[in-house]
Amino acid sequence: MKTEDNNTLVFIVDVKANKHQIKQAVKKLYDIDVAKVNTLIRPDGEKKAYVRLAPDHDALDVANKIGII
Repeated sequence: MKTEDNNTLVFIVDVKANKHQIKQAVKKLYDIDVAKVNTLIRPDGEKKAYVRLAPDHDALDVANKIGII
């Protein structure tokens, strides 16, 4: 799973959102530092954002806290 390997969380986001907006939203909503954001648009039209967290944050802990896992 990408979460453990790369300290990454995956979100479905608005198709019109850019990487900077996604980074700011994650930082504001969950109070965590973001290292980088990768995005892709799925064939069904949804946009996925792979949000890599800064090294001082653990993706599994954050996922548990916000209820993803």
